[in-house]
Amino acid sequence: MSHIYRYYLLLLMLILQACSGDSSTSGPVDPAANLPRNANAIETCYDLSITINNNRLTKNICTTIENGGENGLGVSKLTHFKLNTTSNVFINVSRTRGLNPSDPDLILYKRGEVFGFAETSVDRLPNQESLSTRTLGPGSYVIEVREFTYFNTARNVFYKTRGQQKSYVVNQQQATSTSPCSATGDGIVRGNTVFDRVNFSGVRLNYNDITQEPIQQAMVQVICNGFVYSTSATDANGNYAINFPLNQASLIRVSARMLKNGSWDFSVVDNALATQPLYTMESRSFNESANFVLNLGALSGWNSATSSYASARVAAPFAILDSVRKAKDKVLSVANVSFPSLKINWSQGNSPSTIEGTLYDGEEIFLMGAENVDTDEYDEHVVIHEWAHYFESQFSRSDSIGGTHTRGDILDIRLAFGEGFGNAFSAMVMDDPVYKDTSGNRQSKTFSFGMDANICTNPGWFSECSVHSVLFDIYDISGIADSDNVSLGLEPIVNVMMEAQKNTVAMTSIFSFIKALKDQNINSANDIDTLLFRQGIDTIQDVYGGSQLSLNPGDTDQLPVYESF
Repeated sequence: MSHIYRYYLLLLMLILQACSGDSSTSGPVDPAANLPRNANAIETCYDLSITINNNRLTKNICTTIENGGENGLGVSKLTHFKLNTTSNVFINVSRTRGLNPSDPDLILYKRGEVFGFAETSVDRLPNQESLSTRTLGPGSYVIEVREFTYFNTARNVFYKTRGQQKSYVVNQQQATSTSPCSATGDGIVRGNTVFDRVNFSGVRLNYNDITQEPIQQAMVQVICNGFVYSTSATDANGNYAINFPLNQASLIRVSARMLKNGSWDFSVVDNALATQPLYTMESRSFNESANFVLNLGALSGWNSATSSYASARVAAPFAILDSVRKAKDKVLSVANVSFPSLKINWSQGNSPSTIEGTLYDGEEIFLMGAENVDTDEYDEHVVIHEWAHYFESQFSRSDSIGGTHTRGDILDIRLAFGEGFGNAFSAMVMDDPVYKDTSGNRQSKTFSFGMDANICTNPGWFSECSVHSVLFDIYDISGIADSDNVSLGLEPIVNVMMEAQKNTVAMTSIFSFIKALKDQNINSANDIDTLLFRQGIDTIQDVYGGSQLSLNPGDTDQLPVYESF
């Protein structure tokens, strides 16, 4: 079945926590602190049986709604088994106690791919579910039992097949290379391109501190009679040089698009319009008979006198594109890869009432843009977090179930890792451990946290905060003083993501990632264990978290992380 990622990011954190200002804290980590105790926790238990070539094995497993339901830890229970030879397999789950009627789902995975799916909400079988007998080849498999009532009956359930790629054409007229101009010869127009970036003072946007940054690697075109005459790109300093037709009415168009054939294609488009046009900046019209210079600047549109946007926010799409460039270039610094095309959807009207949220949906990124509500264009951590989900989808693997989340939540291990990785990756790209997401009237509210402080509410193997704290400490940056001995940089992290994490026989989690990282960096294994210990995570010895013996969050039993047959 196809799986669309639902990444509701820090806008939802903001709504849930109603935070403003710097939310980072300091002090020692207490792994046992603040764990919720829910006297009304609902636990439903099942006999999960697997019949392999007429040999029947049974485990009693339980699901629970105590950690919030939908995507909280315990809503799903994971088990694993291994086949040495091709076998006939029948899987059944039957309620033993708890909800009556229960509504279990049964999902079979192999290396993250869905091999079978049975959903009570479709076939209406009470208190049980079965995957009919099927022939399975040798290998390791994971069974997920999920109580659908706990999960969320109000929305669909999405699963993925990895390696999704989407090809698209952004505005056919802009993409064409056919020109009706009948030039008598060519000249060369040169110039520099810049965009306004609103900078941060501490954790808040400061509209009195706007700098002009070069528009790098963006598509530049000469437009003659409404058609593309020539195409080039800006360099690292925002400079361009391009042919234009002599003695013809023409103009320069700079697009919020980075395109290198066979290597990458990133575009920022206006999703509010049906045609989803590419954002562009155009020069004055010119009709020249010799070489000349023409500079262009994309303005923020901010009016300091009124403390509001008073004109077109031309700079916003280029600021977004620049954040994407930073992420792309950071990956290219440690890996030789080509990037599947990606569309980034942004509009001045994007708000919680018009789009689902700031997210990557498995194919495209959606960002907020509504003034006085939530604007993402200058929140680089937010943009890069969503790009990290794209990277995870296209180059690695994410088994995340998606949904709402915040740093103190006790989450399904798949979601905790995906969101923690997104947070940490944004800090790695920016070399800035303080995550900042602005919103509210005049963009004056900020949700922020520091990843180098290692302070988490409800730390543990189920926490996105613990995940991003550990991953950022593994990366580290120059100039950050910390007490750990790990500083591996980005390359080993990317290597694990693109190889071991992509192909893990378990579901993607902190366990599968750390097991591979320690195997590939043996000299740092003990120091990595120390980072885990600070977050209440026991020494990781296998991809299934089999050595996690402590820190059972909540009133019901969440350990072992996986049951095994």
